[in-house]
Amino acid sequence: MEPQFSELQILIDLGLTLKQARVYMALIKSGSSRISAISKISKVARPDVYKTLSKLQQLGLVEKIIETPLEYRATPMNEALSFLLKTKTEQYKKVRAETRILLDTVKIKRPNSTNQLEVPQFVLIPKGRTIKRINTAIAQAQISMDLLLSWKRFSGGIISTFAESMESAWAKNVKIRFIIESPLKSKTAKQLIQFCGEKPFCQIKFIRYCPTIVLGIYDKKEVFLIVKPKTDLSGSPALWSNNPSLIALAKDHFEILWLKAMESNFKIPR
Repeated sequence: MEPQFSELQILIDLGLTLKQARVYMALIKSGSSRISAISKISKVARPDVYKTLSKLQQLGLVEKIIETPLEYRATPMNEALSFLLKTKTEQYKKVRAETRILLDTVKIKRPNSTNQLEVPQFVLIPKGRTIKRINTAIAQAQISMDLLLSWKRFSGGIISTFAESMESAWAKNVKIRFIIESPLKSKTAKQLIQFCGEKPFCQIKFIRYCPTIVLGIYDKKEVFLIVKPKTDLSGSPALWSNNPSLIALAKDHFEILWLKAMESNFKIPR
């Protein structure tokens, strides 16, 4: 009887080859068996069965029964899976340690971030990585951040998505300016505006419509443009650039809106 694909796949995921998985499962299904029976049940050619059994013996997954003719039996499934899982875990730890060494080596050889930013470039950040890259930009900001975004993005970012990064930026006295559309009156909106207003390096201004462009300018050295402004941030790619012309265009657009935008006069009836 051919083993179920899921059984074979689990063994393959744990490090066995397809032939090894078939031979092992054939022995699990049939019990002690001779080479000819193993070949028939596993559908592995007889010459390959010899080689496969030898390897499985080395791994401790098969035992040879000294008789005439020779027979083989599988190590119990619970022992085999435990051994394979332990081996896979150790391999993963080894690869993870090597990966860290490689990353450290790359960091040592890599030019410093300041020099890298001096090379104009454009990078399209794929969806799913946008939040991480923006968090990095916030964390690296030292002087200022100018952000044009919707109220939904503003509230979600302040409350959860970028809350920790924003607090760290304020702690470093990074000057942050927001341009957002005027929100509907609510207690939550009032509390959020008051929360930001209490920060000494935070300013908010409002426009009458939801921005058609979502952008962030960090230290006036790099800019993020959200490709799909109406999509959730995690579902939208973003264009990152340190190109001076694009940054100047983004800064001019932001400053024009800043001059036209209104200060907060948000009132909540008691």
